[in-house]
Amino acid sequence: MKDMSKKIFEKENQAEVSNNPRHQNKSLTQLVSLTLIGGNRKNELKSIELKNNNYTSISSRPLVFCKPEPKLKTQTTSSPQKQSPIKPKQVETQSNELCKLINNYSEPILDYYIELNNLTPKNCLSNHTVSANLRAKMVDWMVEVLTSYKCKDQTFFFAVKLMDTYLSKTQQKHIPQDLHLIGVTTMFMSCKYEEIYPVKLQIVHEKIAHKKLTKDEIKDKETNILSTLDFNLVGITVLDVITIVLSILNMNQQLYQITLYLAKMALYDYEFINNHTYTQIACAALIVSTKIVEQIDQSLSSEVVIPLIVSTLKIDNSVAMDSANKLLNLAKGFEKQYPNLENLKKFSKFQLSDILKTQP
Repeated sequence: MKDMSKKIFEKENQAEVSNNPRHQNKSLTQLVSLTLIGGNRKNELKSIELKNNNYTSISSRPLVFCKPEPKLKTQTTSSPQKQSPIKPKQVETQSNELCKLINNYSEPILDYYIELNNLTPKNCLSNHTVSANLRAKMVDWMVEVLTSYKCKDQTFFFAVKLMDTYLSKTQQKHIPQDLHLIGVTTMFMSCKYEEIYPVKLQIVHEKIAHKKLTKDEIKDKETNILSTLDFNLVGITVLDVITIVLSILNMNQQLYQITLYLAKMALYDYEFINNHTYTQIACAALIVSTKIVEQIDQSLSSEVVIPLIVSTLKIDNSVAMDSANKLLNLAKGFEKQYPNLENLKKFSKFQLSDILKTQP
């Protein structure tokens, strides 16, 4: 970068974003201050407790509660329409096959994820002069860029993991001005790793970096990152764990969006991610989302679901509850702690106004 004196995240370095973003979400403070309905009395959601600790072990219960997805009703019109090449029976068969795959392979896949849990990057800033707030600003910018270019959620999680892993393993001491190049390069690498149609280098150079970084700088940094990691990109993300657990419990439709929102939020906070593994972060996000959804969906019982989440992930109950309460506290104070980081709320698909029907 030619101009080292300028701020690395000035307006011209931002990705080009639509002038009409999604509607603003309600404050997350409203989300966590709602009352929980339990029995005949209301309790404020201050902390998360598990009344029944004698839950069923994962090995002694069925892993899958999977049912074929209901057929969608389509409206018929007088105008001729092309017939779908997939017949209703084929859709049902495909759904049943997916359930069988989850039933047969979900447990060994999750076991493999747990084995890789020790690869969660730690102390990624200890060898550098980059501050935790600057890292959070980079994570927020990644949300904006990758959402603007319609990348998958997994691309974001992998980019953050790639950045943190590189910073934790490199022997080179980085200064704040270096973080821009590192962030741009890890997003570029993550797109190539996860996307079917990744963002091209020309677009990264012109639209994302706004020509403040040359193509050669980005390619050289990519080579440096791969060499530092010994070309080993194996590992898990928080989203990997969340996805497999929700598939096992067949609760993707109920919990995915809010769990995704909380998991992204957790990655902003350096202290939180430094003290928790990816599995613990996923568990905490699932527990807090279960508690929140329980307020509007009386058919969902946290006393039933939370023990299943904890036992599925094979995490100690006290550790899981402690992680969940810390994430809940982070959620309560997120807007105060990061007042200028708006992209998570702006670009998230999770809308509190669409889901929460009760009032504080």
